[in-house]
Amino acid sequence: MKQYRILAGISIGLMFILSGCQKQYYNKGLPFTMDTSQLPGYSNAEILALAEDNYERFMHASYIQVTDKFGNFHKIKISADIDRHDWDFSNLQTDGTIKNYVEEDGSVKKIGIDVSEHQGVINWEKVADAVDFAFIRLGYRGYTGGKMALDGYYSANMKGATENGIPVGVYFYSQATSYEEGVEEAKFVLNNLGEYTLSYPIVLDREDPMQEDARTNDLSLEEHTQAALGFLETISAAGYPVMTYTNRNYYALYLDLEQVYQYPVWFAQYADEPDWPYQFSIWQYTESGEIPGIYGYVDLNLEMMAP
Repeated sequence: MKQYRILAGISIGLMFILSGCQKQYYNKGLPFTMDTSQLPGYSNAEILALAEDNYERFMHASYIQVTDKFGNFHKIKISADIDRHDWDFSNLQTDGTIKNYVEEDGSVKKIGIDVSEHQGVINWEKVADAVDFAFIRLGYRGYTGGKMALDGYYSANMKGATENGIPVGVYFYSQATSYEEGVEEAKFVLNNLGEYTLSYPIVLDREDPMQEDARTNDLSLEEHTQAALGFLETISAAGYPVMTYTNRNYYALYLDLEQVYQYPVWFAQYADEPDWPYQFSIWQYTESGEIPGIYGYVDLNLEMMAP
């Protein structure tokens, strides 16, 4: 432990002159060297490697590190006011396509999908044998003109899923640019829900469309956050559970997480395991899943904790 404290000091640029050390000038660009008599068995190369590893561990534990769409690197300090998760992702298992998380008692998480008109006609009877829940897209706002519309397969998907006993939630793809437009989107959802029974939340889907002419391109973090809160607060006030969905970059760069984390979070990151310090209810881990009853690829999700 003493050695790691020494290495931690090295890794953040503090050099203590130990007894027996050779005095060196550590100008930028010069190779790192020190007398290792105080650390028997270690070479300079090994000490430097350990120091760099220690520094990376410190950075990972303290900051969310992300590169934006322009290639700029950002460090976002991890908040002490948002609950962190304590999952051990060495418990993840996969058959090559479907992931699951195995608890200490041998139980596993629920597996789900999210679908829209892009999946076309779905055989929900077959899907019911493969998944535990589904999120159905209710509608969207266009990223240029801002017009709202129902998903072309919303009714068919809700009917097919519920008739085959699949618990469902719904989501809306948002391109709101203000709190007021967020409220408008929420009212659109409430007016078009229909008589279906929801077992999962109504979800706000906020994403960067990555298009030069997107109406949300010039919004500040506060404006993105206010647009989200307009939706979230309106749905919540109507008595429905509500949740946010987006990817790692959008959560980190475009939302005030301390405000957004007042509501459950659905987190998207396509990776072997998620790299996110905070709790989240659902993890979307691939957009290239395959499920019987669906032609082509579909998003796959794990319910990490009840939303």
